[in-house]
Amino acid sequence: MTLFEEMISAGRGIFALFMGSRDATRHFDFTLRGLIGSIVGLIIALTLSAYLPSLLGTNSADVRPHQAFIYTSSIYLFQMSTAVVVLRQLNRLDAVVPYLVADNWATFIITLLTLIPIFLQVEPFLVLMVLAIVVVVVKVNIARLIVTLTPWKIVLFLGAHLLAGFLGQVLFGTIFNLDPTASLRG
Repeated sequence: MTLFEEMISAGRGIFALFMGSRDATRHFDFTLRGLIGSIVGLIIALTLSAYLPSLLGTNSADVRPHQAFIYTSSIYLFQMSTAVVVLRQLNRLDAVVPYLVADNWATFIITLLTLIPIFLQVEPFLVLMVLAIVVVVVKVNIARLIVTLTPWKIVLFLGAHLLAGFLGQVLFGTIFNLDPTASLRG
C-alpha cells in the first residue's frame, strides 16, 4: 500500500470511528510500517498547521512558522508521552502502537478539515465548533474501539490527555515566550 492509499484508508477509518463503527480497526495498519506512515501523516499535519498561516498571511507576527512547528510538536510529544505512561499504568502497553497510529491519522485528517474555513472563506467559528465535536467523538472512540478501554478508563485516559495538553501549552508557551490564551482573546 502506498502512503496515499494509507491516507485514504485512514480517512475511512477516522470516519468509521466518528460513526462508532466497531470495524473501524480494519482501516488502519497497526504494524511498524503503519506507525511510520502515520508519523509521516502527523508531520504533514504539524507542518501544515505551522506554515500555512504564514503562507496565507493570517499568522501572528509574534510567532514564526518554525516556532509554531516546534511548539505544537512539543505539545503533541508531551501528550503522547502521557498517553504511554497512562497505558502502562493500565497494563495496556499492547495498545500503544494502535493508539498512536489512530491518533496520528486523526490529527492528520482533522488538520485537513480545519483548512475548510480558509479555502471556502466561511466563518471559522462554526466550522471549528463542529470540528471540536468531531475531535471529542473520535478521541473517545479511539479509546473505546481501538484501545478497548472500559468507560472509567476512557475518562481517566482522556482526562490525562487533556491535562497534558493544557500543561504542555503552559510549559512550552512559557519556554517559547508565547501567550497560549492569545487566540482566545482574538
